[in-house]
Amino acid sequence: MIPQEDRDDNAGAKRKPTHLGATRVPLHLVFQACVGVIIGIGITSLFSGVDHAQLALAGVIVVIAAWIVEQGFRLPEPNTTSGARIRLVLRIVSLVGFTIAVSPLLQLIEA
Repeated sequence: MIPQEDRDDNAGAKRKPTHLGATRVPLHLVFQACVGVIIGIGITSLFSGVDHAQLALAGVIVVIAAWIVEQGFRLPEPNTTSGARIRLVLRIVSLVGFTIAVSPLLQLIEA
């Protein structure tokens, strides 16, 4: 048995102290999300003459294609420059596809 004075009751990972203005989500992820949504809304507005269901299906296909590339191919490690850039592009493409898929559905709900 460990004596009381040698035992550390707070054993485990220590939390970093939070600083004023600190967020839990890194700002580059917020920036990626904003860029993906803005591009998706722009593409959706360009194809406003297309049927809503077809546009939503196209967005789903884009998301599935990005997922297949991420899961089906051997990508460089995420801690390398090329691996980080490839994953950045795949995340943005997925967000664009998601926005394309959801935007026409929101327009159908409003109508």
